[in-house]
Amino acid sequence: MAYVFGTEEAEKAYKKLVEERLATRPKPYIVGTPEWAATYERMLQEDPEFKEYGKGWKGSVVIHTLAYPEIGLEKDSYLFMDLHDGECRSIRYVPKEVGEQGDYIITGSYETWKSIAKGELDTNKAVMQGKLKLKGDLATIVRYAKSSARMNEISSSIEAIYPDELSQEELEKFLEETKKLQEEFGL
Repeated sequence: MAYVFGTEEAEKAYKKLVEERLATRPKPYIVGTPEWAATYERMLQEDPEFKEYGKGWKGSVVIHTLAYPEIGLEKDSYLFMDLHDGECRSIRYVPKEVGEQGDYIITGSYETWKSIAKGELDTNKAVMQGKLKLKGDLATIVRYAKSSARMNEISSSIEAIYPDELSQEELEKFLEETKKLQEEFGL
């Protein structure tokens, strides 16, 4: 059954899916999965430094990762982060049409986002170097550089594995599950 994103029914089904996957999937979680996004969300919600540095921030941030067909990721992904005044309301993968409506959309390659998530590259530096493209007010992003840096620290501390680090068998299973999620939730 395909859900319509944004409906109560879809929201309920997604929350149930995340709960089940968090309870049954072993760590490390694969980056790009609902359980990885839910872990990142929880960690931001519980982090006092992120709350402090994000005070005054208004607007959603979308991490737009370009397709990476070399490993079978045929579609772009959109990680929608609902952030407001130091609070992380939610983080989840969303359909393209929702992702493209974010207040701030930061677009980059899989490799660039992986480097950022592993703590090897700073988001703000990547924007300045042209490795990431920003849609939104750069001055606002720069003003909240500490918040962004803290988000990078938190994402790099998540016990995670990346799709290109999986065995061929694990990658095929991940891609199959991803395709089902895309079909079921329109991602």
